[in-house]
Amino acid sequence: MAWKSALNIGAFSLILSLEAVAAGSFLIPAEALNSPANSVQRPSRPQLPLNWQTVQPPEPSGNRPNSQQLRAAWNNFQPPEDGVPGRREGGGTRGLECPTATTALTALIPQSTMGQTISATPTFFYYLPVALDKTVQFELADERDKTLYKKSFRMVTSRAGIVSVSLGSDGNSPALEVGKNYQWYFTIKCNPKNTTDDVLVSGWINRTALAPTVKIELDRSPDSRAKLSIFAQQGLWYEYLATLAQLRMESPSDASLALKWLEVLNSVELGNIAQQPLVTSELTPITKK
Repeated sequence: MAWKSALNIGAFSLILSLEAVAAGSFLIPAEALNSPANSVQRPSRPQLPLNWQTVQPPEPSGNRPNSQQLRAAWNNFQPPEDGVPGRREGGGTRGLECPTATTALTALIPQSTMGQTISATPTFFYYLPVALDKTVQFELADERDKTLYKKSFRMVTSRAGIVSVSLGSDGNSPALEVGKNYQWYFTIKCNPKNTTDDVLVSGWINRTALAPTVKIELDRSPDSRAKLSIFAQQGLWYEYLATLAQLRMESPSDASLALKWLEVLNSVELGNIAQQPLVTSELTPITKK
């Protein structure tokens, strides 16, 4: 399969960061910038089975899930066999345009590359292995890989770390529909003159609806901490990660939250970046001239 290169874009009002998550913004994580052997291309657009159905999440157990239970919950949702597989780690070239790093650009998503959400405008997280001042692009596509949304913006960070991007910060972004599966692509434009130097990560997201009893339980939860166990029991990766990241930003010295962060990243084999800081990013929309 051939990978699609660049993502054309309009203005993306994503002025986000992990503080933006606290305000309802969208964060961006991803696997980093430096595989010397791989040039990144986006895959072609195969069609998915029309009757493909998402596996239903496990019923709530009432207990705090352990790492093994978390692993099962997050990876309970698999992209279809005929679909384009996601890519958690970014491939690309080493060189002056994209600094080298020991860890690649990484998307914070389950190993299956499929994550569930109940939000119409979820937040995505990415790990940047180096400080960044580059053009990045975000694209959302439907099950048949038809582009629904593309935005381009300049991202600036002061250091390496985990950043976030939210669809909710842009009034022009589409609302995810319940029961539908989407593909997303996050690209760093290492060299504006050569798209073969792009570094790209991708994944799948499915928006689901909560059972009435679970929704009542969630609405009655006294605070965000109480909601975490419900998100885990329901396999809601995007809600769990965004809520936990917000809590960590609000209480950076809370050891119990740091442990939860370590547990959830270990459960999807991303423990190698669990100690990386949550970093504020400056995002400036790029408008075509």
